Amino acid sequence: MTEESVPTPKDARPGGVTVVAVLTWISGAINLITGLLLLFQLANEDMVAQFGGPALLITFAVAVMILGLVVLIVAGGLFRGSNGARVVSAIFQALSIVGAILLSVGAPSLLWTTVLSILVSVAVIVLLFTGRANRFFGSS
Repeated sequence: MTEESVPTPKDARPGGVTVVAVLTWISGAINLITGLLLLFQLANEDMVAQFGGPALLITFAVAVMILGLVVLIVAGGLFRGSNGARVVSAIFQALSIVGAILLSVGAPSLLWTTVLSILVSVAVIVLLFTGRANRFFGSS
């Protein structure tokens, strides 16, 4: 191993970024599994009816799997220090906050889950933009 391949403290991935990347990867994997499980429900007439027919169930399942793939790619970028992946992740979190706010207005009984969702999204954004994270992602 050469000296060039050993990460310096400046280049080392901060623990907060690692946590975010791992959680992002898990989220993407769950989306892929969910999409596959939905496809296995095509024989379940009740499930197909809940989606409004087989075409809509398939469309939703494929969309969830595509989202999962995108999230896995973003997670890989976070692990590698891609600033683009950090920006995409921050945008996803901002959209999650907006969605949680809208959900809390439309379904006040779910307020505690929306507050939790907002807190997690804010924590992710903060962890992605700390001083150490900025150095890791190559911006300050």
